[in-house]
Amino acid sequence: MIVEKSYRTLGGTLLAAGIILAGLLNVSTRAEAQSARPNIVVMMADNLGYGDVGAYGGSRAPTPRIDALAREGIQLADFQVEPNCTPSRAAFLTGRLPIRSGTSGLAAPGTKTGLAPGEITLAELLREAGYSTALFGKWHLGESLERQPQFQGFDEFWGILTLITPASAEIPGYHPKFIRHQDVLQARRDQKPIITGKLSMEYRAEIDRDMTIKAKDYIAAQARTDKPFFLFVSFTNPHHPVLPHPDFKGKSGGGAYADVLMELDYNSGVILDTIDKQGLRDNTIVVWISDNGPTTYSEPDQNGDSGPWSGELGSAWEGGLRTAGMIRWPEKIESGRLSADLFHILDFFPTIATFAQATIPNDRPIDGLDQSDFLLGKQATSNRDHTIVFYNQKLTAVRWHQYKFLKVAHEKEHSILYPPTELPLPQIFNLRMDPKERHNLLGMKGYAPLLRQYYGLVGRYMQTLKAKNGRTGKKIRD
Repeated sequence: MIVEKSYRTLGGTLLAAGIILAGLLNVSTRAEAQSARPNIVVMMADNLGYGDVGAYGGSRAPTPRIDALAREGIQLADFQVEPNCTPSRAAFLTGRLPIRSGTSGLAAPGTKTGLAPGEITLAELLREAGYSTALFGKWHLGESLERQPQFQGFDEFWGILTLITPASAEIPGYHPKFIRHQDVLQARRDQKPIITGKLSMEYRAEIDRDMTIKAKDYIAAQARTDKPFFLFVSFTNPHHPVLPHPDFKGKSGGGAYADVLMELDYNSGVILDTIDKQGLRDNTIVVWISDNGPTTYSEPDQNGDSGPWSGELGSAWEGGLRTAGMIRWPEKIESGRLSADLFHILDFFPTIATFAQATIPNDRPIDGLDQSDFLLGKQATSNRDHTIVFYNQKLTAVRWHQYKFLKVAHEKEHSILYPPTELPLPQIFNLRMDPKERHNLLGMKGYAPLLRQYYGLVGRYMQTLKAKNGRTGKKIRD
């Protein structure tokens, strides 16, 4: 009996060891099966200021996970976006200037605006290349069915379609029949969405936690397949109204905005930990960015920080266009890099397509630049030396190296609340010696010849906008 018991114990030990070994081999096999093409996880904050997180000099709240991510890859000190939510998201997903797709301004609730259905999105590109695709969170590229994410390349969608400001019973004249809560939707590829909830003020504080859990579950499920995946997590924080999750309310001691920075950091960490736990770290590209700069028109604890720059979202001042951006790909992108080179949100489209071995469309102008060699260290500098901004159908600004040419001037505070001033000639600012953009150099000795660069860049873009598939928006005002 003793021998029999020992035999059974040994057998049980061998069986347990076999199960553990099989599990380890299974994880290894899954990682090897996905090794041909990298997984892509994009986390996008909403209205985050350049100076909000520690990696960019922020001190309002600790953000250790985001700061560590910046050190684990390349941190972009000159990451450029568009003036507000809709155009930045369109630029990211199409690699094209938003003026081309009818998205150069905010897609307002209740309208039929948004991303033109004929645009080819990064999700469509990757799905054609064999990727599974999912979006959890905010869309803000159109509410009509054909413009929704499940018809724009995403196999799965859960979240909201438009603004993340819920209806409030506290406003004068509120009536639930006329001022309704936005629907929280769920949809599968090419299907009508189903309503899973309402974006009330109460749920606004909890939605980011739920999308983080969905992202965690999605990564775990995809790790059990042999297909690479593209996951886009579009957080609602720290967009106003700034409502921290109950677990973080009051935790920072610095008010609601600092609380949600801690929450955003925590949720980002959960996703990063899940990637590691599933054995996918080495073959997963992680992109962490914001869609635009912060707001400054709310209560003090509801506003972000533009850092050394001036201005806010809804303008072409640097604080509205320059924000946090970092990219990690272990053993491919060198860790600890801090780059001051220009990198635009447009550039992710061709760059990710190159990494994923996807085919970039050649029937339309693509404004994004392939930055793959720059990120991989095969070349020392970025391929980009300029950017151009069309906002609300108007030519608004041009950036060339360290110079900003401002054609439409917004208020530096409360930019989206007051009408801008259209200038007969662009103002010129040298961002290296004047980061707050206080001193217009036009007319000063030696600077007038810079206008040649401005008009040359603008002229070339105007020609491409007249080309076939150059744009789907309205007539441009220059």
